[in-house]
Order: sequence, then structure tokens, then C-alpha cells
Amino acid sequence: MKAVLFGSIGVLAETSELQRRAYNTAFARHGLDWHWNIATYCRLLATAGGQRRIRSLAGGALSDLKIQRIHETKQDEFETLLEDGVAPRPGIVECLNLAKASELRLGFVTTTTPRTLAMIRKALSAHIDFADFEVITSKSDVSMEKPDGEAYDVALDRLGLSPAEAVAFEDTVASQSSAHAASLRCHLYTGEYAHAGSAPLQTRAPAEQLAADLDAASMVDADRVMTNIKSSRS
Repeated sequence: MKAVLFGSIGVLAETSELQRRAYNTAFARHGLDWHWNIATYCRLLATAGGQRRIRSLAGGALSDLKIQRIHETKQDEFETLLEDGVAPRPGIVECLNLAKASELRLGFVTTTTPRTLAMIRKALSAHIDFADFEVITSKSDVSMEKPDGEAYDVALDRLGLSPAEAVAFEDTVASQSSAHAASLRCHLYTGEYAHAGSAPLQTRAPAEQLAADLDAASMVDADRVMTNIKSSRS
């Protein structure tokens, strides 16, 4: 293993409630009688991408321009809600520290907007140094957003690695499927509003999971060395 790829904002920080509140404020400011309660927002998280969720709910009743403006208003409100910063999710800082101590390369693989990425970077600055990420992707780097696997393909290409040389962590089943589309092993570390269902490789302890992956990789390397030794003797 040579790299760990952290996908989606929700892997690093729990922002679902702030995002839900920001959407509801945006709807009200644009004269819509929509209100996403927690149950509704949990269901909507099965669809990746904010504008895509609005478009799905609108059912063709809103133009693309209107959807864009609603999303921009949501972004304004979300930025305000993040002004006091946000805490990283449990185990994430420890996972990052373990990766660095193990000399693994780091990537942050999202298809969010560059603006949202900048907000999260600032909000987490007291806890996470984004300079540690050798590669960071955003919506501007891809033609297809998650759950398409393009963002992971871009990240791996920039790192010069194959899918077998990295492991990913994602926060929703939809985003996990984007890593799978790029042939990556991906652990699912769901946020409080995301449903995991029967998805594979679920974890509640990312640092412990990475440690287990490193141990498993070490065993594979040891077995490979022994096989080579035996082959050279025969």
C-alpha cells in the first residue's frame, strides 16, 4: 500500500445538519415552500451532488439557472454556518497521522465545488493541514461527478499509482461506489445522516481500520519475499 485517499467532505467532518439547514434557508429565500427534515435529507444523501438533489426534487419545474442560484444561496449560508470552524470526525486525525507516520501518500478526492472545498479547508484548519494532501480534486477537475469514478481515476493518475496501491475511505454508499468504479478498495465510514445498508467494508474506526490494512499489506509482502526466496532456491 502506498496511498490513502479520503473521499468527500463528510469523511473528514460531519456537516450534514449544517448543510440541511443551509438548503432550507436557500429554499425560503427563493420563495419555495420546500423544507427538508432530517428523514428527507437522509434519503436524499443517497444521491451524490447538491444540485442533482435539487433537480431531482424539482422534477423539471425549475430551470438549471434557478437551481444554480438556489445552490449558490445555500453555499452562502453554509459558509456563514462554518465561520466558527468545525471539528474533524472521530478517528480521522489519528488516521491521517498514522498514514503520515507510515509514509503513505495522501489524497482528498471530492467532486464538490472549489468554493466549498475552500470553506472546509478553512473550517478544519485548526485540526488538519491540507498541505499534507498531495492531491486534492474538486468539481473543476472532472467532467463527471460522483458516483462516477473519474475523480479517483484523476487522483491515481496524478499520484502515478494503480488502484491496487491505494485504499479509500468514503462516507456514503453512492460515493463508495465511485471508488469501486475506479477499482479501489474502499472502506465506508458513514456520517450520522447516511444509510450504510448492506454495503461492504463498513467501519466506525478509520485509524484502526488503516492499521489493520497496513498489517495485512505487511503480511502479503512477507509472503511474497518468502515465495521469491523459495523460487530462487529451486
